[in-house]
Amino acid sequence: MPSITGFFKQAAVSLQYRNMRLYCSAVLISLIGSMMQESMIAWLAYQITGSTAVLGKIMSFFMLPMIAASIPGGWLSDRLERKKIVLATQFIALLIASAYLFMAASGTFSVPAVYALSALLGVTVAFEMSARMAMLPQLVDNPAHIGNAFALDSLIFYFCRLLGPALGALFLALSGPVGGFAANACSYAFELFVLYKLVPASMPRTAKGASLQEAFCFAYGDRRRRRVLLFLALTTFFGVYIQLMPAFTAMRQGGAFANAFLILASEIGAVLAALFVANKTGDATFVKLLRKSLGWAGVLFSVCFFAFAITTNIWLSLLLMLPTGFAMSLIFAGSQALLQSEVEDRMRGAFTAVFYNFSYFGMLALGGPLLGYLADYAGLAVMAALSGVVSLLVSIAYLAGESLD
Repeated sequence: MPSITGFFKQAAVSLQYRNMRLYCSAVLISLIGSMMQESMIAWLAYQITGSTAVLGKIMSFFMLPMIAASIPGGWLSDRLERKKIVLATQFIALLIASAYLFMAASGTFSVPAVYALSALLGVTVAFEMSARMAMLPQLVDNPAHIGNAFALDSLIFYFCRLLGPALGALFLALSGPVGGFAANACSYAFELFVLYKLVPASMPRTAKGASLQEAFCFAYGDRRRRRVLLFLALTTFFGVYIQLMPAFTAMRQGGAFANAFLILASEIGAVLAALFVANKTGDATFVKLLRKSLGWAGVLFSVCFFAFAITTNIWLSLLLMLPTGFAMSLIFAGSQALLQSEVEDRMRGAFTAVFYNFSYFGMLALGGPLLGYLADYAGLAVMAALSGVVSLLVSIAYLAGESLD
């Protein structure tokens, strides 16, 4: 059908550029491997300890160093060649992946080692993420396609979260962790080979990199941008569930396959939402609709997550994960596409640090362990139900603010 063809063509409009095609192929393979690694680490750690708090700690050991390092990372990416930063950080990530492979093959996998490697990876990702986000506009020739490039990057992220954790769970169920960790190491090697071929557009020599303070003022000095960032932050804080999926699976008397399919259902919804945003970012009239769509997505997430919390039926849980993942993806991908389209390129690295620090990864780092401890204390179902209620109140407040503007 022409309409379906047109939908996908518009969603992938930035792929007309060679640099963007190379970038997407490299990131696609590497992120699938990374998501496999993340899910396998969470499953193995939960099997060793049986504690949701440990899952939260692993997240914190990754997130907190990443948050701290993202500030100098954002500063550096606005001043040095971004491609070189990305290549250097991905080589370090390859070494970390090889360490996990060695531990799995030698039978020395341990939670303290996971904490240490997670912290090192967090610092690495902080520098890589700021440089990669700042480099994206240099991969498209038409400035009108920058928003689509960011939306497509989000689509790849969620597509990899669709395949990666599920593949990781399948590796665990069928052959154990060694094959999965080996595949991840190979994915980093492939990414390095492809990214080396990128030829990003040169930055103007007269452009002066922005300070973190300037990027912070840009983000929070405007009322509407501030509202989007705070809404994303609170929804992310109370919406942690993928990282706790092994515990949700155990509550439903499920094993590795059940864990894989619960994650799969969530990520199918996430991919559909990211595809929707990618398709719409080329339409300037969609911006106003996108702002309100974020709030309604928050309402949908709250209702579905609350229902997920109070049921232990595996089939109903699978059905609820689809709209839950759709809503959370729409909030993140929509917020990023909306705000990144308004940023000057000279401050893109610093703004990326602000965006992720205070509205996404920073909230995961705080919310993950807090909700994990709350689940250990009050019960997983109670924690998830309370999170759904709070998210609903936050969404209503956001929609009320948008209605007044």
